[in-house]
Amino acid sequence: MVSKQHKSAATPCLCNALRQASRAVSRLYDEELRRVGLRTTQYSLLQHLARAGHVRHGDLVGRTHLEETTLTRNLRPLAAAGWVSICCGNDRRERIIAITDAGAAKLTEARPAWQRAQARMQALLPEKVWQGLLAILPEVTRLTAEA
Repeated sequence: MVSKQHKSAATPCLCNALRQASRAVSRLYDEELRRVGLRTTQYSLLQHLARAGHVRHGDLVGRTHLEETTLTRNLRPLAAAGWVSICCGNDRRERIIAITDAGAAKLTEARPAWQRAQARMQALLPEKVWQGLLAILPEVTRLTAEA
């Protein structure tokens, strides 16, 4: 079966353009991470948890800019695999999430795949574009989260 590359149509809608770019970039990262049994979303959550230590669910929502239900859905397979623990906090409704030793090992195993994806993306983009995106996208996230 022949796979056709379709040229993305230019759009005046920033939201649509960012979503298209995000899906394309995620596919490239997923392709590399699939070899170690992870998706980009899972790798990202493990990274956040490795940096945060024990974190409340609500705080992880803020760190990841995910909707609560999306975060809960994305954590389920990580917990089922034993890569994260989800425990009750001081309040029965509060959930404390942490990466486990198995999750830290999975993250270490996956890092070379993530590095290959990074290298592939960096090779595709001119250096000024690469640096510009890394500089501006966090600012876009911050500004829209504050709006």
